[in-house]
Order: sequence, then structure tokens, then C-alpha cells
Amino acid sequence: MGPRGLVITIDGPAGAGKTTVARLLAERLGYELIPTGAMYRALALSILRAGVPWEDSAALAHHLAPIEVRLKNGRVLLDGEDVTREIRTQAVADATSTLSMRREVRDKVTPLQRHAAEPGGVVLEGRDTGTVVCPHADAKFFVTASLESRARRRHAELAAQGIGADLDVVRDEIKDRDRQDTTRALAPLLKAADAVEIDTSDLTIEQVVERMSAAVETRLTTPERSRFYALMRMLAVGVMRAMFRLEAQGTEHIPRRGPVLLVSNHSSLLDPPLVGGACPRQLTFLAKAELFGVPGFGRLIHALNARPVRRDGADAAALRVALRVLEQGGALLVFPEGTRGAEGELREAKPGGALLAVMSGAPVVPVLVRGSGRAWPRGRRFPRPAKVRVAFGPPLRFPRPAGGDRKDYYDSVSRDMMAAIAQLQNH
Repeated sequence: MGPRGLVITIDGPAGAGKTTVARLLAERLGYELIPTGAMYRALALSILRAGVPWEDSAALAHHLAPIEVRLKNGRVLLDGEDVTREIRTQAVADATSTLSMRREVRDKVTPLQRHAAEPGGVVLEGRDTGTVVCPHADAKFFVTASLESRARRRHAELAAQGIGADLDVVRDEIKDRDRQDTTRALAPLLKAADAVEIDTSDLTIEQVVERMSAAVETRLTTPERSRFYALMRMLAVGVMRAMFRLEAQGTEHIPRRGPVLLVSNHSSLLDPPLVGGACPRQLTFLAKAELFGVPGFGRLIHALNARPVRRDGADAAALRVALRVLEQGGALLVFPEGTRGAEGELREAKPGGALLAVMSGAPVVPVLVRGSGRAWPRGRRFPRPAKVRVAFGPPLRFPRPAGGDRKDYYDSVSRDMMAAIAQLQNH
């Protein structure tokens, strides 16, 4: 299982060029293109074939319930049938324009689109992909252009197809489509608050794709910074310095940019905030899933970049989340031992840390926390004042194995990580 690719959405009005740039961006990234409009067209084709009355909500819902629409290698499959050519007729286009505003149709197609995007490594193109379909997408774009530019482009497209059309008529049609898309009650065309807007009026297709590629590259290498995390860290560091006389050593070993995996010993509930306070970068860390069920506390630690992990066996979902953090250039903190131990005791590592180190290829920075087990040992209700030091060691690298027994290799990586943490005891 490799790192999960990003989910990228591209929305915009008719004639802005989003279909072309979406295809080219997907090709450049090696991602799967999900043209959401094609999925609507496939459903419209099915409804036309069956002769279902468009205004009969119950009949529409009943007809749509068992239908499967998939995209595979650029082809559109309707219940397994390749309908890529059939959905491009004018009759289907006209039906799609009306049916896409029906709630029964949107309630059917939106989950299909989300399911298609779930694996990541996708570019979705449409009108509500960044606001409705994938509101938590990794990168969002809103492609627009002046009405005049869009009318000229559409007029040229029709001419290339041998279709004669008056430019003024084309302009009026696009204006009407804009009004329909932006004022409809169900999923209107809107720019997502966190979308990058690109006006293509005076740009070539290549320039637009280049801008998008640069934005995606930045997203991959520069993780988002949380203002809430920054504020809470500032407050927490003040408390930790007063109560625990927190001291950080070796912070120069932490890469200032790009992915990094921090592996630390674990003897206290204080360890995540102590390492976070000592580290100059914002951290994402994995915490046992049970903590997220505590009212209030679960929401707080999630806002502080904690992500849940189950301790009863392998947690594939947590591994995917962790790999994604590293793929996007983030700093991830894990505790290879899994659970807390006694102060000064280093135990055998679980395999999760080694899997992350090898599969991500990220530099691994060993971390030793000293004193946290005295400040808040297991069984004590509240912490007490005690001196705490957090030391960071030189980064390690663990390449993917070329062959041989992978379990043995992961075991050796686990031992090497714990040995590097142990060496920090001598500093």
C-alpha cells in the first residue's frame, strides 16, 4: 500500500475551460480524472431509455436506486455497459440540464462521486465538487473567465464541429446558464472559500495547468498551518516551562520543511504536548481511538492535529492517514512502543513505526523525553512539577527493501529506531 494521492477539485462556470485543464492536470499528475458531468449524463441516459417520468419523484428514485455508474480508464460505464459515446448526444445533454437539478438525481450521483474520489489520486471536475461532493478536498480550484471570453471560446468550438451559431446567441445562452447555475436552490455554483481562483480570460491552457501544478506541488510539500494549534502551543509552552522547566535539545536535527517522522519513547500522557512544545514545527500525532470518544476532549485533540488509531491489531485506516500526512510534507509524531511504560524504560517497538518509516521514505528523527514519567506517571490523577527534557537526534533513513524477508527488515528498522532513541540517554 503506497501513499494516498490528493483529492483535487476544479469547479467553474460553463466555457471557462475547466474540462480541458482538468484532463491535462490529471495527465500531468498521473491521477484519475472524474468528470462529474459525465456521471450525470449516464443517469440521464438511463432515465431516457426507461421512459421514467421526470416529475415523478418516487418513480425516479425507484429507477435510480440499483443503477451503478463507474469511470474506468476514461470510459463511462452504466451498469457495466460502456456508454461513453451515447452520453454525448444532444438529447442526453438537454435531459441532463434538467435532471441535474432534481434532488433524486443528485442524491444518487453525489455518493457515487464521493466513492470514486475516496482512494485519492483524483481530479474532479464540475460545478459543486469543492463545495458539495468533496468539501474536504486537499486542493480546490475555481476556474472562471469573462463572459465575452467564454462566449468566444464556445463559438469557436461550435465552428470547429461544423455548427454555425451567432456569437450573440451563444453569449446569451451562456449568460442564461450562469443565472441558472448560480441561483438554483440545489447545489448552486459557488466558489469554495478555500479554493484558488484562476481567471483564464487572458491565459493559455498551458499557463493555467502550470499554475495549478505549482499550487498542488506546494500543497504536497507545505502542510497547512493551524492558527488554533499555534495559539494553543504558545499557551502550552508557557505552562510547561513554568511547571516542568521544559528544555529542548537538538532541534537543529528537525528538517524545517518537507516530511519528517518523529519517533519517541512514551512514559506519560504529557509526552505528545511536551514533544509538540519542544518541536519548532506543527505536528500531527496518532492517539488511541478511545480518547476521541471523551466529550469535548476528543474534539479538542482533533483540532490539535491528533488522529485516531486502534490498538487492537493493525489499523489500515490510521496507516493511510499517517502516510498521507508525510506525503503532504507534514511532521508526524508516533510512539513506536504503543503504550506508556515506566520512566527511563525503553521497550520493544510495535511494527507500525517501521512500516511508516519504510513506506514513506521520510527522514526519521529519534526523540527522547526525560522526566515526563515523574511529572505524570501512570495511576496519578494530576501532574506534578518535575524537570523535563526533550532531545532530538540526527535523522535516520530506511530505504525500501529490494527483496528478502520484509518482516525481518521491519523488525530491524524497529530495533534501529529504539537504539537511536536509547543513544539520546547519553546526551
